[in-house]
Order: sequence, then structure tokens, then C-alpha cells
Amino acid sequence: MHYKVYSLFIFFGLWVSSAVAQSTFSTQEVKSLQKQAKGIEIVKDTYGVPHVYAKTDADAVFGEMYIQCDEFFDKVENSLITRLGRLSETEGEGSIYKDLWTRMFIDSTQAVQLYHKTPDWLKKLCDAYAGGINYYLITHPAVKPKLLTRVEPWMILMNNVPAMGGSNVSEADFKAFYLKEAAQLSTGSRSFTAEPPKNDGSNGFALAPSRTQSKKAMLFINPHAEYYGRIEIHLVSDEGLNSYGAPFLGQFNIFQGFNEFCGWMHPVSLSDAKDLYAENVEWKKGKLVYRYNGIWKPVDSTTHELRYKKGDTWATKRFVTYRTHHGPVVYATATRWIALKTYEPNIELLGMNWLKMKARNMKEFSSAINARAMVGSNIVYADKDGNIAYWHGNFVPKKNPLLDWRRPVDGTTSATEWQGTHDLKEIPQYINPANGWIQNCNSTPLYATGVLDTVMLKLPTYMLPDGHTPRAVHAVRVLTPLKNATMDDVIKASYDGYLPSGERFIPGLIASYNSTANDSLKAKLAQPIETLKKWDFKTDTNSVATTLTVHWLEKIIQLDMARLAKPATTEEQYSLTNGAAVTTEFISPLEQLTALAQVVAELEKEFGTWQVGWGMDNRFQRTTDKEPSDDKLSWGVPATPGFMGSLNAYVSKKSPKTHKRYGITGNTFVAAVEFGDKLRAKTILTGGASSDPASPHYIDQVKGYIDGTYKEIYFYKDDVYKHAEKIYHPGDIQ
Repeated sequence: MHYKVYSLFIFFGLWVSSAVAQSTFSTQEVKSLQKQAKGIEIVKDTYGVPHVYAKTDADAVFGEMYIQCDEFFDKVENSLITRLGRLSETEGEGSIYKDLWTRMFIDSTQAVQLYHKTPDWLKKLCDAYAGGINYYLITHPAVKPKLLTRVEPWMILMNNVPAMGGSNVSEADFKAFYLKEAAQLSTGSRSFTAEPPKNDGSNGFALAPSRTQSKKAMLFINPHAEYYGRIEIHLVSDEGLNSYGAPFLGQFNIFQGFNEFCGWMHPVSLSDAKDLYAENVEWKKGKLVYRYNGIWKPVDSTTHELRYKKGDTWATKRFVTYRTHHGPVVYATATRWIALKTYEPNIELLGMNWLKMKARNMKEFSSAINARAMVGSNIVYADKDGNIAYWHGNFVPKKNPLLDWRRPVDGTTSATEWQGTHDLKEIPQYINPANGWIQNCNSTPLYATGVLDTVMLKLPTYMLPDGHTPRAVHAVRVLTPLKNATMDDVIKASYDGYLPSGERFIPGLIASYNSTANDSLKAKLAQPIETLKKWDFKTDTNSVATTLTVHWLEKIIQLDMARLAKPATTEEQYSLTNGAAVTTEFISPLEQLTALAQVVAELEKEFGTWQVGWGMDNRFQRTTDKEPSDDKLSWGVPATPGFMGSLNAYVSKKSPKTHKRYGITGNTFVAAVEFGDKLRAKTILTGGASSDPASPHYIDQVKGYIDGTYKEIYFYKDDVYKHAEKIYHPGDIQ
């Protein structure tokens, strides 16, 4: 080998007898895992980014899962515990409803059956997934799992449980139906909370060669999510795998990323396959039945016994869950039971996500996603041949376009059933549009190329549930004039400080102030309004106007939420929290001014003055503590929540013990990728690649994360080795 090893590690052979004594693994299992580990090489570069080199795809997955555990074992284990429906065994009785929800859709028995049906090539990846985690446990006896002492390969197939909130089901309603301590079946009433859903989301841009300086296609990957739920990693095998990007912790597919030939980004979509059906259920001759097409059919039931942690001991609760042919019953109104119909192709989803990682051109990528196994995500794509593309959704069932699919439809008739699945070519999409760029920011596809697509407007409304978000408005503004673009130009555009919601709403607030007859309110707000009048609608860390506007619009969103018909749907709430549906049309001038006065009073209480620059209030902090602290190191951040239109969205929250707000969601792994004769990419990761506070890579990316100075990645093996910080095999003592 002509590569120079920069760090010397002494390899200590694994003492098999010792490992077996402290684990649930046989001697043969340990020897087999040890042998597999020796054939896998991990190279961490000067940014701490791991590159895994292996003979087979399965070996690469083994190395990847070992690394995930090495950095974030608690999160990997928690992902598995959640997937298994066993959270209450670590968190107590309060998590039983989450476990019950999970087990209504899949349990371990079903997962084992799926594993036996899995194609051999994919089964090898499942085996390696479990092997990498188990080998970490074997070689790290000091790590004490909360629950799982070994991982089985079928566990990765418990990968497709729909989110409760994303299914238009509230936790309170689900609890009222199943968890009520009553002898008879509960028929709860629909609930509502003013607490909004999380303001998450993502951006994806693709630029055609006609728009770039290199005359090569570019992709911008910009997911917004909870921090530290994914890692940046590079997987390479002799079987053609060479993918770089960000897998979710506890999963092995690189969900958002690229290879040498193409790249993919998945913004969240409201185009989904999760629908509620209102069932007529009655007791007849001692049995539960439901009416369908004039016939009474039996309601299926399943008994679940859930164990939960209770102090230092264990307790159990038994539940009987119900199902119609539409799916599990998830809540009830005064007159109907509500069943949730979903699409859960566990094997197909796992396989689809892997095959697109290895696609070498648009034909292969399209073939992979034609499995149509993904629900709730869009796809933004670019490749080495100069193609750019966008698909709105993936699995999209054919439905009656005259029905409101946001709310329960009549379950008593076949007239409301799905009528097959739309082909990939039938869903909203753009392939190499004439304008030379595509954007999606959790937004409608109608403006994906900048102007209203009147042809697409004629598609069924259930395909187009998303609003035109302020981030999408901003994306159109920065992408339209972009010509001869470099990667740095695209990154700079994504950090543009303009805030569309400021320009949209502040003139109306000023008009409300000018028209008010309330002298005391006018006097109190004179200076804040003067500050807003002078604002150029751009954010920076010194901007007092940004502070006032973010806090004020948060209150306006709450007023808009309270105005929604009860129960509010996920689509309605998310369209408010992402800014698409925010309006002051139904909020009186006095209410708007009162909200601003409340903001001023709250800032004065927290800071002693309302004149607080946004960066003083809005902070980034990385700490091992669960709660942030005003006394510990932090940085001011100019980015704002997505509802303001900030492309590099940053959601911060004040905790009970702080005066300032600290980031909880926002940019995670971000990449600008150029698909030339030789791939180039620049990336940034929240904070840094390491989870160890003592590591130089714990906060070494903070500055770049905040101001948009990204690192150029090492993709080719020669470059990786030239910039190697350490080289080792899974299990080596370092």
C-alpha cells in the first residue's frame, strides 16, 4: 500500500472467552464478527468524517453501524427501542401510548416473517446492520445499554410506522380511546391544543448546466431536523457502493446524499398515503361488527400486553386494539370509530433506499424509486449527465378528488376506497425544466420552477396539499437571477438574509399602529414601531427588528391556530407553522398591536430592554447537558425560523432556566454538490462530526454552520488518505 498512516494504533486481539462471558453471544458468533471487522477499514479525515472501506456492501453497513454506535450509541439504541414499541420499558408508563401505537402497525413476529421473505442481497445488509451494532457492544463492555443487549437483523424491517401527528391523530384522542381506565370501550371527543407542531422542514435545489459556471449540474441538500439525529459518512465497497451523505441514526441507508454519478434530497411532503375512515361499529350478538357496503363485517381485535418501568420494578398493562379492513382503529368520535389506512412496504422501502444509493444514472435512479415505497417525501435530483429532476411524493394512491382527504371519509362504502396507485410518471414532477433550476421547500410543486404551473394546477387536489411557503418564495427570489453559479454561490444564496414574512406583514402592523386610537398603546409602541419602519427586512445578529418580528409572528401564528376549526388537521397546522398559511386578515389591528406590546414586555422582563439584537436572543449551543444554559459557551445566529422565510432555517426555544433562546432544529447535514468529470462537494454538519466534548471535532464546524463557510469534502481515496487523521478497524483499541 502506498498510503501513509498518520496515526499509529496498536491492535489488541479480541479475547473471545472474555467477550462471551460479558455478552449474550456465542464463541462462534464473536469469532465470526471479529473476522468480518478485520476486513473493514475506517478512515477519519481531518474533519473527523468517517470513510468506510469494505469488500462488500454488507461489510460497509457493518462498519457504518459500528461508527454510529461509537458516536451516538444512546440515540441508536433509542431508535431501536422506539421501533420495537418498548419505550415504556425505559421511560415508564407515560410512553405506553407510543408503544401501543407502534405495535398496532408491526410487531416482532411480523418483522421476523418479513425478514424471511427479504431477498438474499438485502438480507445480508440486515445481518450486517445487526452485526455492526452487536460487535460494538461486544468490544465496549463498559457501555451499558438501557434495554437491548443484542440486536437482531429483523429489527431494521420495523421501519415504516406512520407518525401519529402526521396521520391527523392526536395523542389525546388515541389515549382516550385505548388507555382510559374504564371497563367499556371509550368513544372520545376530538381534542385540540394550541401548541403547534414542530417547525421542521427541508430545502432542495437543483441547477442544470445552463445555470452553472462549470456547465455541470448541481444539487443543494438542505434538511432541517432535530439536531444530532444523523451523521456525515462515506461508504465504499468493492461491489460498486460509493455513497456520501447523512443516514438517520439507527438506520443504514444514506437518506440524503450522493455518489459519484447522482444525488438525492428528500424534503417532507404533505402528499401522503395516510387516510382516516369513519366506521359504523355496533355490538351484535356479543360481537363487534362494522358496516361496509350494506354488510356487517367482524371487527378484528388483538391483545397486547405491554411491560413498563415502574420505579425499580416492572408492571404490565393489557390492551385490546381493533382493526377494520381499512386499518387500525385510532380514535373515536361520539358516533363513529376512526380507522387509519396507510401503506407499509417495509422490505420494498429498505431496498428502494439502498438501490438509489448505487444508481449510476437517471434511468437506474428512476427504476429504483419506481418501487414507489416512500410516503411523505419529495425527491430533488441531479446527476453527472446534466439532468435535474423533481418528483412530488412517491407512493400516491388514486383517490376521489372531490373528497376532503384531510379529514375522515365515509368508511361504510367502497366508493371512498383507493383506486390503485399513480404511476411514477403521473405524479407532479419536472424533468430538465427550461428555466434551468428546481426548488422545493416543503412547498407546493406549482412554483417549483418559479412561476405558477397552470398545467399542473389541473391535477387532483389531493396531489397538491402543500402551500407556498415563505422559504419557497425566498428560494424563487435567489435562484431566478442565479447564472454561472459556483457551489459557493449556491451556499451564499441559501444564507441570504432577506425575510419574506417581514416584508409581507410588517407594513400592515405599521398601518395598524397609525390607525389606532389607543393613546397608551401608541405611546408604548412608538419606538419599536420606529425601529420596524427603518428595517430593510434582512436579518443579522444586531437586528432588533428581527427579534421583534420573530416574537410577534409567533404570537400571530398562535392566534391563527386558535381560529382553525376544531379539530385542526396536520396539514392546516403545518401550513401555519411553516408560514404558508399565516395571515393577519382575521386579526384586528388592536390584537396585532397588543401582541407586539406583549413581545416588548417579555423582552424587557428577560433582558431589561426591548432593544435586543437577534443574535443576543437567538443562540447556538452544543452541550452534553439536556438543558441549555446562559452561562455556558454559545454563539449568536442570524438565521430565523422557517416561517420567516429564512432558507437556512433555525428554530430556537427559550427554556425555563434561560433568558435566551437556543437552537433545537434547523440545518443538520447540508451539502452543495457538483457532478463534473470529478465530483466536488462542500458540506457542513451541525456543530461538528464528533459527539465527544473533548474532541476537536465537537464544535469545529460551528463557525461554518453559522456563517456559511463550508468544508470541501474528501471523496476520492487518495485524497481521503492524504488527509487521514486516524485509520482503524471496528473493535481496535485506540
